[in-house]
Amino acid sequence: MRWISAGFGLFLALSAHPAAALELVFLQSLDWSEDNDDFGGFSGLVVTDMGQGFWAASDRGTLWQAGITRGADGRIEAIKARWHDRFLDNGGKGVSGFTSDAESLAPAPDGGLFVGYESYTRVTGLHPPSMRSEPLHKFDRFKDRWNNGSFEGLARIADGSLMAVVEERDAAIGGYPTFIGRKGGWQAGPVLRTGPDFGASDATMDDEGRLWLLERRLTWLGQFEVRVSTCPAVALRGVVDCAPVMTAPSGALGNMEGMSVWRDAAGRQIMTLISDDNFFPFSSTLVAEYEILP
Repeated sequence: MRWISAGFGLFLALSAHPAAALELVFLQSLDWSEDNDDFGGFSGLVVTDMGQGFWAASDRGTLWQAGITRGADGRIEAIKARWHDRFLDNGGKGVSGFTSDAESLAPAPDGGLFVGYESYTRVTGLHPPSMRSEPLHKFDRFKDRWNNGSFEGLARIADGSLMAVVEERDAAIGGYPTFIGRKGGWQAGPVLRTGPDFGASDATMDDEGRLWLLERRLTWLGQFEVRVSTCPAVALRGVVDCAPVMTAPSGALGNMEGMSVWRDAAGRQIMTLISDDNFFPFSSTLVAEYEILP
């Protein structure tokens, strides 16, 4: 587990937008690694137990549960996987290829999880350690979006519904399309509009009703630029303008694809991000944390 220097962290903190109503204050970043061939490709994240653990979904079709050891100051000292297993498809078979691309997680009120996929685009329910999926719509509901640029973010919004955020911006409508639904019925949601040239990589709603949007783009230097914005959650249709809170410059963070917002035992609101290493041998799984200040 490799720590990122405090000076580099200060640089990340200073990249926050000074005019934003909210501020992200950098706490730490570190590399998480496990000696397992399934490890990597993390694209969905849900932090649990007031920061003592998390669920992470890999885009190669596995779900991981990890424990976090923290010091008295709340900083992460170690991350260790406790368990992992392969998702099952609607027929009860282990996912592979077209069916395996899990990209997002959202917490369910009963302690389970919701999972958003692209490629075979769908949203399912899950109650680990059982890996059998509970379909939340007809198998072909999103057939027109069966590709690699579809559901990248999944948030459980204030009324208990789920909002799935499409990765690719639709130029004709000026932002990211979304879909809102529960088990059975899904309909088009608001268009989330931000600045150009990024792609959505996750979304979550915090306990104050704010919808957070994570984006990233690959620069010409082969490094990632990362942006975090908030979107007015009260607007469930039309076009919603999202306000950037932080932009981490090229190379400061990795391919951040998972985001979770939670509160620690002291009541602080924390944002945790995780990167997708794409299973490249010279890439790493980076975990970064920020405190959210009003």
